[in-house]
Amino acid sequence: MADDQRIRRVRAYGVTPQNTPLSRFHGRMDPVRMNVEIVRVTLESGAEGVASNFTGYKGRSAGSIVREVEGLADRFTGSDAGRRAALTGQLLSEAGPGPRLAISLLDCAMWGAYAEGVGQPLYRLLGGYRERIPAQASVDAFDTIEEYLDIIRRSVALGYRSVKLHMKTDPDFDVELIRVVSEIYGDGKIRFMTDHEQQHTFDEALRIGEAMSTEPFDWFEAPLPDTDLDAYVELNHAVGVDIIPAGNLVVGLESWRGALERKAWSRLRFDALNGGGVTTAVKAMGLARAMEVPVEIQSYAFGPGQLVDLHIMLGMIGCTWFEHPVPSEHYDYPLRNPIALDAHGCVGASDRPGLGADMDWDDIEANAFATFDSAA
Repeated sequence: MADDQRIRRVRAYGVTPQNTPLSRFHGRMDPVRMNVEIVRVTLESGAEGVASNFTGYKGRSAGSIVREVEGLADRFTGSDAGRRAALTGQLLSEAGPGPRLAISLLDCAMWGAYAEGVGQPLYRLLGGYRERIPAQASVDAFDTIEEYLDIIRRSVALGYRSVKLHMKTDPDFDVELIRVVSEIYGDGKIRFMTDHEQQHTFDEALRIGEAMSTEPFDWFEAPLPDTDLDAYVELNHAVGVDIIPAGNLVVGLESWRGALERKAWSRLRFDALNGGGVTTAVKAMGLARAMEVPVEIQSYAFGPGQLVDLHIMLGMIGCTWFEHPVPSEHYDYPLRNPIALDAHGCVGASDRPGLGADMDWDDIEANAFATFDSAA
């Protein structure tokens, strides 16, 4: 192997961004403070790659990813980033569900470092399918119809042509909101998706799905627990809107293939940041193309995580929308050059090698509540 492609150093950081307010992804949850945990891989050449994911939510305790990276670092340091797929595949097969998050992030960071090392933006290394992709404004859950209409109006004014609503998950309220949105935006020029965070019973989901079976809704996300595939099969046959899962619990090629073959979902949904990294994402995109279904990659993340998923969407055919947290400035951290919406409602990546991320390492290192450095 080329010496300059060897992994020289692995670092990880946990930070609680101070400019990010409490988050609320459905109406049945209390607002939570999200942490960002960042993985940084440096090659012998000096090329670097980064990736990030949340903690502080869904049972992910603060510092858990940093600790997982520490436990895995010896397997990565000294390894050849040019053989990243083999290393990731071996670790995923050995590890089970335990450190999947850390393995996924380390894989993403390896891909970014390798792309920087060979002088290519990651999306071009992945195939360079396109330069830009339409973005959807992904907004928090609210308690009133007017609050939802206000954030929709503000998102459209910013230039978004699609809005994903994290729902209150009160069936009566949700059906009424769907009715109001259909009445105002029924011409279909602005597209909508709803996310229910796996909160409903089957009867509730059926009622909401039937209400969504008209313009301007593209999909009905996570109405049921992802693992209840039997219920998803029944629901998908009963309603006239596309059904997709949350994308966090049912992961891996065989699981995705099985669910799609059963027609539990209308589209494939996953996140490279927790579903096996870029290595697994490449295989997942191929699976979806072979099965002739669209892919909706989950990209609701802080800045580095958004960039990883964006490069995959740009590099390979199959995705329709980039999920962009709104207000976007709440989740730009720690990028100095965050993803920005253009005049056509699209987003693109830098042409700089790798991810093209301009990271504020001074702030990260000054404010980290947990750190790991393989060189220490």
